[in-house]
Parts: sequence; C-alpha cells; structure tokens
Amino acid sequence: MRRLAILLCAAAVLGGCAEKKWVYEKQSATPAKLERDMALCRKEAHDPQTVAPPGSPRMDRGVFNRCMERRGYTVRTEPG
Repeated sequence: MRRLAILLCAAAVLGGCAEKKWVYEKQSATPAKLERDMALCRKEAHDPQTVAPPGSPRMDRGVFNRCMERRGYTVRTEPG
C-alpha cells in the first residue's frame, strides 16, 4: 500500500512538470496592460468546481483563453 502511495505521488509530480505553458501575445500590450487583462479574464473564467493545484486559480481555461482572444491577444502554448 505504501509503495502504491509513493508511485501515485511521483506520477502527480511528474504530471505537473509536463504541464503546458500558456503564452498571450499582443503587439501593443505593455506588461501592465497584460496583467490587467489577465486579471479581468480570470474573474470571468473563475470556476469554483475546477480542480487546480494548490496556489493555482480555479478557472475554466477555455473561457479564459476566449476572453483574452476577445481582447486582441494571440493565445498559444509552449512545452512547460
């Protein structure tokens, strides 16, 4: 039983390492503007039923990405 718990913990840690890094680009956006837009989209995409790692916002990533696209950003991912 202990061995199974260790394997599950290791799988969770390794799975977190393979997570995608989301990139939001907009030619005229300053870092302050990007942060403001991301904060507004986080509010819009907040989903208390979403399971998220500790310290991560509980949000619907699809809703968040569509919000950022409506604000003129190009959304893409990079390997994390």
